[in-house]
Amino acid sequence: MDGIGIKVIGIGTVGNDVLNKMMKKEIAKVEFVGIDTNQGNLDKLNVESKILASEDLSEKVQSAFKNTDLVFILTEMSEKKNNEIACIVSEVAKTMGILTVVVVATSINSNGEAEEIKKLEEVSDTVIVLPLKKLVEADLSATFDKLFEKRDEIFIKNVEFITNLIKKQGIVNLDFDDVKIMLGNSGEGITAFGKGEGQDKVKLATEQIINSPFIKNLPKARKILLSITAGPDIGLTDLQEITMIINEKFAAGQTNILWGYIMDVELEDKIEVEMLITDLKELL
Repeated sequence: MDGIGIKVIGIGTVGNDVLNKMMKKEIAKVEFVGIDTNQGNLDKLNVESKILASEDLSEKVQSAFKNTDLVFILTEMSEKKNNEIACIVSEVAKTMGILTVVVVATSINSNGEAEEIKKLEEVSDTVIVLPLKKLVEADLSATFDKLFEKRDEIFIKNVEFITNLIKKQGIVNLDFDDVKIMLGNSGEGITAFGKGEGQDKVKLATEQIINSPFIKNLPKARKILLSITAGPDIGLTDLQEITMIINEKFAAGQTNILWGYIMDVELEDKIEVEMLITDLKELL
């Protein structure tokens, strides 16, 4: 599992704000790169590697991506320039043979952004979409501060989820090749997260995933990636129940479902489940 080079790229104000928050967390062995059109914004960024978006952006990115196997590109769609930069960065990474995952937040209005997402899909492996409008609909009383805080938390969770599957030693391990199969050339992806505690922890966690605002009214998927983190009290029956529930709810006829299990002694009688479904294009 060691030796896999992972970089997290923040683009624009939102992407780089998320990088600053991620720097305060313990995310296993990743490097951070900030990209912006404004040098003043980059000066405020607490990461070592910074790139000023200019005419030679492709060359700068190519140099920064040496010895890299997986790239996360974090961006949002309120500024058109962000989308253009994300496409350039993603295309460079994909051309270099790097597994390229874009995590993009759509705007609250989210009008006319399907075309922009399609452009990102054409130059990346997986585009994980965070529909801000659905977060608003799930909690109409939320303030903008709370809404954006939740958005940033989901950005970070997506990176942690996939990175931990690759980097952390688990009881049931997935390696980089497994993740590459699930994310490579997979188009749009959607994530959901659930937690449970006590006797009904499995039911509670899977219900949260099924009822996620991002998941509602989506078609079934051909690829499902799961990360399960729980205390030492978790049983094989519990793990089988989780995969069975997820498979029945989200899997298409010929679905590839892979899962990893990481034991955390601090999660006694608790469970956390993270899910990414991809390869939705032919089912829409």
